[in-house]
Amino acid sequence: MQNKKTVWKLNKQIDEAKRDQLASELGRSKTFAELCLKRGLETKEAVEQFITPSMDLIGDPFLFYDMEKAVERIMAAVESHEQITVYGDYDADGVTSTAILYEAIELLGGQVDYFIPNRFKEGYGPNVEAFDQLIDNGTHLIVTVDNGVSGHEAISHARSRGVDVIVTDHHECPDVLPEAYAVIHPRHPEQHYTTPDLSGAGVSMKMAQALLGENSMEFLELAAIGTIADLVSLTGENRAIAYYGLKVLQQTQRLGLITLMQASNIKPDSVDEETVGFQLAPPINAVGRLGDASLVVDLLTTFDEEKAVKLSHEILAKNDERKAIVEAITEEAMIMAEDKKNQSLMVLAKKNWHEGVLGIVASKITEKFHKPVLVLTVNESENKIKGSGRSIEGFNLYECVNDFRDKLQSFGGHEMACGLSLDRSYLSEFTEEVNKKAEQLSGSLKSEKTFHIATEIDWRDIDTQTIEDIEQLKPFGQDNTKPLVKIGSVFPENTKKIGANQTHFKATLQKDDSQLDMIAFNSADWSDILKSSPEIDIIGYLSINEWNGFRKVQLQALDYKSKEPLIIDQRKSAIQDKMFKASNVHFIFFQKAIAAQWTPRIDSGSTHQIADSESELKEIPSGTPIIIVDTPEDVEHFKSIYQTYQSHPIYLYFHSPNDYYLKGMPKKQHFQKLYKWLMKKQEVVLSKDTKHMVKSMNLDKDTLKFMLMVFLENEFVTMEDGKLSLVSNPSKKQLEDTLTYKKRLKQIEAEEVLVYSSFKELLAYLKK
Repeated sequence: MQNKKTVWKLNKQIDEAKRDQLASELGRSKTFAELCLKRGLETKEAVEQFITPSMDLIGDPFLFYDMEKAVERIMAAVESHEQITVYGDYDADGVTSTAILYEAIELLGGQVDYFIPNRFKEGYGPNVEAFDQLIDNGTHLIVTVDNGVSGHEAISHARSRGVDVIVTDHHECPDVLPEAYAVIHPRHPEQHYTTPDLSGAGVSMKMAQALLGENSMEFLELAAIGTIADLVSLTGENRAIAYYGLKVLQQTQRLGLITLMQASNIKPDSVDEETVGFQLAPPINAVGRLGDASLVVDLLTTFDEEKAVKLSHEILAKNDERKAIVEAITEEAMIMAEDKKNQSLMVLAKKNWHEGVLGIVASKITEKFHKPVLVLTVNESENKIKGSGRSIEGFNLYECVNDFRDKLQSFGGHEMACGLSLDRSYLSEFTEEVNKKAEQLSGSLKSEKTFHIATEIDWRDIDTQTIEDIEQLKPFGQDNTKPLVKIGSVFPENTKKIGANQTHFKATLQKDDSQLDMIAFNSADWSDILKSSPEIDIIGYLSINEWNGFRKVQLQALDYKSKEPLIIDQRKSAIQDKMFKASNVHFIFFQKAIAAQWTPRIDSGSTHQIADSESELKEIPSGTPIIIVDTPEDVEHFKSIYQTYQSHPIYLYFHSPNDYYLKGMPKKQHFQKLYKWLMKKQEVVLSKDTKHMVKSMNLDKDTLKFMLMVFLENEFVTMEDGKLSLVSNPSKKQLEDTLTYKKRLKQIEAEEVLVYSSFKELLAYLKK
């Protein structure tokens, strides 16, 4: 049921004269010039510097606080052949950080190894037991990457055992730093680095740069993967890392990346930030979600082709396993969420959900319901509940849950996401308390999802050249978002569901005798809604689709708004319980028997009415969808409904259990045959003779009942105490003149027009 409201916000307006002048100077489209101005690029020089960032943006690593001290300690360890262990993390940023620093120290001739903690055993960050194990195995220096800044206990413990720890991290700095030998952090309280938003891989690359000088540039491709996957701001040095790292990645000589791309059917020369974000990062992350992420570092650092191929297939198999787990849990969680959709914060918990994927599931629930959510798994053996949360724009999830951290076993995160664990016995109380807090925080929060539109593009500007111009602004990401464009007043044609499971939607957008291909992922429900080809405004991302050397512009649509009433054809759909679970809709029934059967199942947030000549039509809030459940006995009854509610989305089910149109009107010879049968019988006891009558006449029971009602109205027969008697010498009357006959004609017409016409014919009828 399409009943979601969304808000479209057009980004700041710009001076059109300035836009036109910049477009002229650049020799590019006005759309491109507008997007540049909205990024603060106001001159030709500024645009050119942004399009091709300077390598000078990759700054001096010794501008980091403690960098000199850290480099001296590592160099000393290399020279004295001390065992060094790079202590990483299990996500894409963590494993690329690990690979970078491991290889950098190895290039120096250092005796180095790496350790990736297991999500389920050691958890995130420094771990006392893990540190003990490393030290017992001979480690004299631990260098953390993408973690460590909050690892006070483990770092102090290592120090007590005479082992130095160098921390390289980019996560939120605590008020008190750990007692590490050195802390390399872009937001170090003593000195911020020039790009404070570096990823873990970015910080690791700066350390490699300090150790190796210019030779560290070979790590750009790994740093780019970590930078893009970790969703840090793609501005300043991060833009240069992503820009040049992607170029290196397109021509990579790194065996592990070559085999992973081959196994994933990725063409290296087409790699961009979306390839990294949607094709490379997910399988890399999947390994750490399900088990030991060390094999990813093995892949990234191996020189053995056979091993690289084997590891690539293992990683992709893990990703397939992760997808299956996510799909199964999401299906269960969606059902649970339906029952909790009126809560300010949905807490969904179930036994034995895989904790490694709960963040992904939470994101999917949040996306559908536009509400903050916590997805938790119950571990009965440990009497513990663990999970992840995701939020929506404007709702600070960290602040909401942080109020209860003293009662939680663990908690961490930020405004949009968090992780937590709690005792099983506290779940019920926690759910109630966190919801009360969420209600306070979400008091002024809009329930509608907001889309931030970069520009409204002129239909005439939609061509491959304009798209190529826009793509000069890549790589897109945080603080350099892919432009979301609005296209006004188009008509969807050739609508259809596509994909292996028919989950996606495709159409052709028509305007001014020209067309634009459109696809909307996971939006199969658009098919029924846009089948009527209404005039719509639509938003999405423009790209160039290449097929067999032919290049066409395509819109990946995210949302639409209709500029005229929506008619949604659901006439082939059976009436089911689930349709009455929709909230904030208005159900209309024509037949009292059908209403009596289904109204008790209607969601409390919805309304309904029986549309008959005795009742006035209700006033309902603007935009509330109307669901026409069944079929009227006279098409005129529907006309009044349509005229009253035509500004609302109208879902047409037209349930018709009687099938008047298919049965048709009995022919004259049928009436004659029935009359002769009655003459022969003289008196009919309905309870006893109906079966015989049905068999003799070869007509269904309802049709016979109708014919008898016509005879009764024309006084050809009488009825008393269930007995039917023929009237002798009745007055001659026309069957067609009876009200019963006329009513049946109207019933047949109503079904013909409303139920059995094609959708195109029905739309034409409604537009008259």
